[in-house]
Amino acid sequence: MPLRYRAGLAAVGALSLLISAGCTQSSGSTKAFCDQVAQVPSLETVLARFSEADPGELRTRIDKARSAYHALEDAAPSEIHDETADVVAMVDDILDAVADNPDDPVKAADQLRKAMADHKGVAGSRTKVASYAERNCKVQLDPTLTGSTTSTTAVTSTTVPATTTTLPGG
Repeated sequence: MPLRYRAGLAAVGALSLLISAGCTQSSGSTKAFCDQVAQVPSLETVLARFSEADPGELRTRIDKARSAYHALEDAAPSEIHDETADVVAMVDDILDAVADNPDDPVKAADQLRKAMADHKGVAGSRTKVASYAERNCKVQLDPTLTGSTTSTTAVTSTTVPATTTTLPGG
């Protein structure tokens, strides 16, 4: 086999590996998701009395929450990855509304209402993620989904300031 031919085959093989590696989305796992869901703060905690909070403290709370939610998305197994991404996108919009209007709850709420139009399907995603967390992690993200007495954690809300205990879209 001529050297040019072998070099060409090697180049095609290397390119094929790069393309397939680039197209393969690494997914999380149930264990990684369950470990991370315990680390995600509730939006009620993050955004509590946001208009009265020290701006630096509020920015830190928002940044930490955003990182935790994105880590949850990264940890989500393939069967709920898209739904987790939908919920995290909604959380991002909630956090953005407060970050953009840290001293004005009315403007934050207006911005959030406008953003809600982009997240019409998030209720179904929220339900699937919450059900998965309860079934696999024994964590109740949304107490409205069942009558279970499982401990509640990592609850999010769509109100500004947050007053409910449901995931976005609930």
